[in-house]
Order: sequence, then structure tokens, then C-alpha cells
Amino acid sequence: MTQIPSIDPADSEDFTGAFRHIFGKMMQSVDGMLPAKVISYNRTTNRATVQPLIMMLTTADTTVQRATIASVPVFQYGAGDFLLSFPLKVGDLGWIKANDRDISLFLQSYSNAAPNTIRKKSFSDAVFYPDVMRGYTIAGEDADNAVLQNLDGSVKISLGADKIKITAPSVEIVSTTLTHNGVNIGDTHVHTQGADSGGDTQQNTGVPQ
Repeated sequence: MTQIPSIDPADSEDFTGAFRHIFGKMMQSVDGMLPAKVISYNRTTNRATVQPLIMMLTTADTTVQRATIASVPVFQYGAGDFLLSFPLKVGDLGWIKANDRDISLFLQSYSNAAPNTIRKKSFSDAVFYPDVMRGYTIAGEDADNAVLQNLDGSVKISLGADKIKITAPSVEIVSTTLTHNGVNIGDTHVHTQGADSGGDTQQNTGVPQ
């Protein structure tokens, strides 16, 4: 009996195995989630072209590279008029997740919409979730903290249970008003001084230099 290349020999003459093979074939046309890398990114539109990083296998047991997927919405964490935005770069890693139905009309209106086609579970309707995955270093002092940092930790904001720590070669604060415990320490702050021989008690220091 000739063996079909894509079927497990153990399933070739078994009723349960036949259904297992049929189900496996059906699942080959269903997309779920795969690792991927960024080929290009438009931060204004928040769309990326991504390359899936798991190849396809043919019935002859050879590999075929998957095609790139264009104009994929990038997940940005945010709500209540606030968001976290990251500058995706070529080569950055992440995950593509296929939606249950065609989302093209939703992406035009960002409101309730019907599926535009009968397409289901396809990477044509994917979302890209960025994920650093590797190459970063978390300092031991931040083991229990929430951290926003660059890869080597030389620039970071570390949120602990009782303090916030900012580490950076330089820190720039842009603000018209800056207070510390209710005291103005911004551009228009004044220093309280003891009375001098002229009777002055405080002096406007002007813009800090």
C-alpha cells in the first residue's frame, strides 16, 4: 500500500486516525499566533509590516518561508486618554495574533462593524504584540519593582513599594509649574532668607541656571 506523505503511518488504517488526519489538515488553514519580527513600521498610522518566524512544512518535509504581512495594527497599551508608545525598529520581535473574523471594516471606522468577508482566523486580520524577549538586563535592586528602562538599564524609572527611582545621565523636566511638597521650585520660585542688614527677607532668584 502506498503511504501518503503527509499522514502519520499509525493513522493510515485507523478510523480515529483518519479523523485525526482530517482535523490536522483543517487546522493547517487556520492561523492562530506566531512569533514575528518587524520589517517596517509607521508610527503615525501605528501599522507594521511583519515577517512570521515559523516556516511552513510541505508534505515532502521541506520548509517554506511564510510571506510578510503588511499593514498590521500594533498593540499599544492605553486607556482613559493615556497610552504607552514605543518606537518599534526594524528587527524588533513580537507576536502576531489572528482575529476570529475579518476586521478590515472595523479598522476603517473603529466602531461596530460587520465582517467584510467570510475570512476566519487569518493573519490577514492579525494584531502585532511587541515583545523584547531577550537581550535586556534587570538590576538586582529592581527584582521586586516595576521598571521602564532601556535594554542595559542605564536609563530607567523604577517603581518600588516605597519609592520611585530615576536613573539617567541627564534628566530634563519641561513644566511651567514644578512643586515639591506644595512648594514652588520651578522657574518663578523664590528662596526664603533670613533678614539682612537691609531688612530683606526673600529674594526672587529668577530662572534657575
